[in-house]
Amino acid sequence: MATLREIEPFAIGFNEADISNVQPEYERNYRIACGFKLLVETKPLTIRPQDWFVGPGCGYPDLGIYYSRAAGMFYPPDVMERQIAAHPELTDELKALYDEFEMYRTHRFTGGFYTVKKARLREAKCFWGEGGGHANPDYEMLLRLGTNGIREKIKKFRAIHTDRPSFYDTQEIALSCIEILAKRYHQLAVDMLATANEEDAKCLRRIIAALENVPYNRPRDFYEACQFYWLAYSMIDNDSPGLWEYVMDPYYLPHDKEDRYECLRKIWQLFYRVRAWNLCLGRTDEFGNCHYSELTLDTLRVAREFKYNTPNITMRFNKNTPDDVWRAAAETLATGIGMPAMYNDDCVCPALEALGIPASDAHLYCMNGCNQIDIFGKSHMGLEDGEFCVSKALEFTLYNGVETWFNQELGLLTGDQTKFASFNEFKEAFYKQCRYLIDLVVETSNMCQEVFAKESPNPWHTNLIQGCLEKGLDYKNRGPIYGHGQILTEGLTDAVDSLIAIKHFVYDEKKYTMAQLVAALKANFEGYDDLYRDFSGYHKFGNDIDDVDNLYGEVSDYLYAYALTKSTWRGGKFGLGCSTFQRSANYGYHLGALPNGKKFGFNPDRTPADTNLSESIGPVPGCDTHGPTATLNSVLHCNQYLATSGNVMQLKFIKNQFATDAGMDAFVALARTYFLRGGQTLQINVVSQEEMIDAMDHPEKHQDLIVRVGGFSAYFVRLEKGLQENIIRRTQQGL
Repeated sequence: MATLREIEPFAIGFNEADISNVQPEYERNYRIACGFKLLVETKPLTIRPQDWFVGPGCGYPDLGIYYSRAAGMFYPPDVMERQIAAHPELTDELKALYDEFEMYRTHRFTGGFYTVKKARLREAKCFWGEGGGHANPDYEMLLRLGTNGIREKIKKFRAIHTDRPSFYDTQEIALSCIEILAKRYHQLAVDMLATANEEDAKCLRRIIAALENVPYNRPRDFYEACQFYWLAYSMIDNDSPGLWEYVMDPYYLPHDKEDRYECLRKIWQLFYRVRAWNLCLGRTDEFGNCHYSELTLDTLRVAREFKYNTPNITMRFNKNTPDDVWRAAAETLATGIGMPAMYNDDCVCPALEALGIPASDAHLYCMNGCNQIDIFGKSHMGLEDGEFCVSKALEFTLYNGVETWFNQELGLLTGDQTKFASFNEFKEAFYKQCRYLIDLVVETSNMCQEVFAKESPNPWHTNLIQGCLEKGLDYKNRGPIYGHGQILTEGLTDAVDSLIAIKHFVYDEKKYTMAQLVAALKANFEGYDDLYRDFSGYHKFGNDIDDVDNLYGEVSDYLYAYALTKSTWRGGKFGLGCSTFQRSANYGYHLGALPNGKKFGFNPDRTPADTNLSESIGPVPGCDTHGPTATLNSVLHCNQYLATSGNVMQLKFIKNQFATDAGMDAFVALARTYFLRGGQTLQINVVSQEEMIDAMDHPEKHQDLIVRVGGFSAYFVRLEKGLQENIIRRTQQGL
């Protein structure tokens, strides 16, 4: 018969922690570390010799109460129900345990920051502001120092901060967790060796030998580096691998060429199994020197070989990136996996330096989730601290604060829209509504940041993020060197296309009055055929047309600059960016009709209608008709040096574009030129339009079809219908 301790070791460890001598301000940290310790001491472990490397695999899915690196303490109700069904004799004890842990559930606190009005705004997809965030632990430091070296670091700063012994006791416990796991895996491998076949025995002996050195000391070769890395990466919860070559290059030794490549293949399969987040390839330093290696090219080769949708590969470029690296990236994109996402160091690094980050650290940036920017091993920059919908700000302006989903006054009272005497007056009211939504994000996010610091500390990350041990502060409690934040946008170009049509037809030509436009929008354009034809057919962003492109630049620069005036609770500045993840269709669903011709996202019975919405800083899907060069010329009207979060720019190409050397060369020339002119990112789909359409009708035939969504790649048939339609409507380009 199972015991409660066997079913919920983390919760038991959390509860049973002896806190009699723990300083009150560190009680939660200490309890969490003790929960981790009991978990790694008691949960059953397995070894699959064919995997080569051992580790828990990023989580314990059978746990009903656990700690998430992003959300803190929480529990999924469906797991509790399964536990009770599997162990009816423990029903009362399990229910009592869940009732007790309700007081520790982090989102129990963060949800309280939403007033009735804020909750309505969030439900209507106007804004949100409670993201917990991914992290980029300093695996380079961990592998170089080993746990012995990290323990010396704890000892050093314990002697400096003598007023917080409980903090450093917590860090010792957290550090011991990986050593406990290593010892248990070592013993399990020894036990399995006695009955293993010859092939498995060879793998087991290698595991045994590696775990006698790591995680305590620096790895001696690439195999041990991968074993150490995987054990640390998968110990608690999967996150972003970060700067891959920066960590692993010192161990990628030339005399082990065949073996190191096989190690790379094995760990790549493990990354895929747990859906690893962002793995960053290549970088440049503050002097413009490029850092690419054989590991860079071999990693791209492995990605081409397996054609997985994860890990989410980002690759960094600058003006000095060699031709063979560009070519390897293009060949990988040609497989259709939507990776690597491309980032321009010559744009990103100056943006980070403008925040006050020294150039040497700015050039250590990587992605901490889909495409948000972090400083590797030195920051907690939020991943997604919040988001707002620019097109909702336009709705508020058109209806004097009334929002269409609930038909309630949820925005600001900026005045009767029919009384604005000029477009500048209308635009200022629009900016006021945008500021209102940004301020809501900032206010809510900062309250949540403080709660995360108190209620969901992360002792494991605290050991591996520089600044934390040095200050004696947790990773979420202002410990990291950098604590900037990131706010995302939705529906930017939909709003701009609408604004330029309003300017032209209402204020410049005076062909229609504002009252007529508002009436048409409320009617979903029914009975307003001429007005609909004019507004929906007017200049669209993404076609190298000056009036709309210039307005796009003005609006985007204004919003990005305004966000930078706001401070985070963590001790940095908020930056703006665009990474819509997979939310664009849902945001479009919650929007009413817009002056750019978009009709209601929902019918009266709340079923989806027109959910199309811009999913990046680029054009509304399907509205760019003049080719990729014109599209990128338009996008460059935005000052992307203001974007300190990932600023996704999507392009979709026909497969034939990458089928020849000339086609790939043309793409590389386009991408290089865009980056030289100040573009920050490119994310590329190479896919067949016909295949996607067929996949909607016959998903069973296209299980392996991968598309780039908005910061990550996904299997097309697993996406919701609205998002599938959004991707299909993106213009398919060729050069």
